[in-house]
Amino acid sequence: MPKVSINILTYNRSWLLEGALKSVLKQSFKDFEVVVVNNGSTDNTAEVLESYKNQLNLKVVSLPVSIGITAARQRALQESSAEYIAILDDDDEWVETDKLKIQAEFFDQDRDYVLAGGSIEVVLPDLKSRGVPKLSGEIKQRPQTDPAIRNSMLFRNNFFTSTVMFRKSAALRAGGFIKDADDLAEDYDLWLRMGNLGKMHNFRPVFTQYALPDYNKSRFKSFLAKQLRLINREKANYPKFWLAKLLLKIRLIF
Repeated sequence: MPKVSINILTYNRSWLLEGALKSVLKQSFKDFEVVVVNNGSTDNTAEVLESYKNQLNLKVVSLPVSIGITAARQRALQESSAEYIAILDDDDEWVETDKLKIQAEFFDQDRDYVLAGGSIEVVLPDLKSRGVPKLSGEIKQRPQTDPAIRNSMLFRNNFFTSTVMFRKSAALRAGGFIKDADDLAEDYDLWLRMGNLGKMHNFRPVFTQYALPDYNKSRFKSFLAKQLRLINREKANYPKFWLAKLLLKIRLIF
């Protein structure tokens, strides 16, 4: 059984998926499987995945139609056989070749930790014309230590999805990825629940070239409303609930 299962979701972005897979091949740590959920793609995604079967320990779950991002993340989690799960979205690429090694060794050495992430360099991909993704040069980081992460966890998601590794057992104990009508912020939802089971950490190095989500105004409002529901649920588990709630309500007004 591999030590790490890499979870990749993809939908009609084969030209970006190939970049993600190439970044996996560059990892110094090799004890992994790659679990790809092809979420109803109608482009040449299947052919791209087939071309990598001889290079990667690849497990492909092909769905005839999209089941949404949350259900697809849960399907990937359920199909994973490893102790640790690393997420890599199809429009992101790992740039730290020791990324998996750093995180796997960290979890091996300290059983108290359930979730670990890292920093990102922001990418501005031109998805419509299939142009080469453009690096913004902007580096984004999140708090590093468990106390610092907890102190602001109700204000924002303190983990960039394609940098994370987590213990599969803890994710399943927390309930996994839970789909709702909004089908967004599914990662933030799970991280909050996992944080009740163990410690969290962020590494300083840039692990990932990361495409930030491009929400329209309506979608962004839905995200903020979901965040408000999540922090109401977690008010007894993380500090500064009332301040986080007040700031979110102000953002929802404007």
